[in-house]
Amino acid sequence: MQESISAESIKITATPFFLETAAGKVFAVYHCPADTSTIRGQVLCVPPFNEEQNRCRSMITLQAQAFAKQGFATLLIDLYGTGDSEGDYNDARWSIWLENLRIAKAWLDQQPGGCQAIWGIRLGAMLAAEYHAQVNSAKIALILWQPVIDGKTHLTQFFRVRIAAQMDRTNLPKETTTTMRAQLSAGASIEIAGYQIHPELAAAIDNIQLAKIPTVPGSRLLWLENVTPDKQDISIASQNLLAQWPGDHVDIDIQGYVGYAFWQVHERTLTLSIIEQTTAWFDKVISA
Repeated sequence: MQESISAESIKITATPFFLETAAGKVFAVYHCPADTSTIRGQVLCVPPFNEEQNRCRSMITLQAQAFAKQGFATLLIDLYGTGDSEGDYNDARWSIWLENLRIAKAWLDQQPGGCQAIWGIRLGAMLAAEYHAQVNSAKIALILWQPVIDGKTHLTQFFRVRIAAQMDRTNLPKETTTTMRAQLSAGASIEIAGYQIHPELAAAIDNIQLAKIPTVPGSRLLWLENVTPDKQDISIASQNLLAQWPGDHVDIDIQGYVGYAFWQVHERTLTLSIIEQTTAWFDKVISA
């Protein structure tokens, strides 16, 4: 009888490399079991927007390691113009990011088991959902961590970072989200917290809504959202969205998790509950 191997005893490797894309090189890290003969499939991770990407790195790495202990390798990428990838942030475009995901998935499909899940965090959840619709395969699961449901609202919140930073600078004219959008509409980029946002990227984010993204019939979706111990319901906005999206043709599991809002906290903060719930759901879904 074959001796069982505990997840804790599985060795994991993390291999950094660059994916070649038409826009430029995209930095990636591939987490997988050291014994590649145990790999059951692949997961593609789509990171959050701007500073949230940095705040989520530890959590993303921990989840990738948890997947690897299940026998699933994970490819983490820095989208073009972000992180350690080539290009400046001002070069970033939504369409280029979608192409990044296409190339990343093509690479994963050459690995054992092929891509079996696309996992997105925050704004990356919207990008992941849009790409999942483009792939149009019910065999690929979709995992959404704390998904943004309205791009314009999300971008407005980011604009307020610049407004707050200028509150004490009385020598500067007062800005509003309206004046910033006017500047973008005129074709000029704007800089917020060190990120130069191009008008094309801002327009793409402004126009995207999760409710308008098509879904794949027969696919499986995990929705994970932060809740408090005394209030287990997800937000009203999410409840309203999920009353109409993704529809009856998608097998969706909506779960609340308790812990820190790790994407908002500057210091390294871990919320292990979301990792435990994601790992348990994925094991159940893939094994079914």
